Formats: sequence, structure tokens, C-alpha cells
Amino acid sequence: MNEKYCVVTFETVQQSLVFEKHLQQNELTVKLMPVPRQLSSSCGTAAYVDCKDKERIKSLCSESNIIFDEFFELSQDKKNSWFLNHLKK
Repeated sequence: MNEKYCVVTFETVQQSLVFEKHLQQNELTVKLMPVPRQLSSSCGTAAYVDCKDKERIKSLCSESNIIFDEFFELSQDKKNSWFLNHLKK
């Protein structure tokens, strides 16, 4: 069984902190985390977000000039999901 999840990457830690604060102020779920190995970024911090909020997040960031590097939709094998289990803690 596969589960889809979304990760946003940033070029700097400051960008990730501004992103996190803005999403929280708009009552969206966000969790900062290390960048997964299969992704690359200049910064070691990424944000785990709900995929259903993707368009709203992009719109909020655009309206408020909040910069992020890339928005990834990833799939994880739920049976062996140490990564997703870690995020749910």
C-alpha cells in the first residue's frame, strides 16, 4: 500500500521558517524536517505538508512573496514507512 505525501524544499533555513510561520498563521498543517535523501536542496530543511493543500499553499506564498525552492509529491510504501512514522510523532 502506497501513501502520497508532499514536501517543500528551500534554499535557506530562513525561508523555511518564514514558510512555516505563514502556514501556521493560516491554520495549515506544516512540519519542518530534514530534506529526504531522494531530494536535493541548498538547505537541509524541508517542510512536510498535506497534499490536498498544495494549491492553497502556492497561492498564499505567491500573495505574500514567500519563497520556496520546489514542491514535491512523493509516494511511500506504507508497510515500510519509517519516514512517515517519524513525521507522525
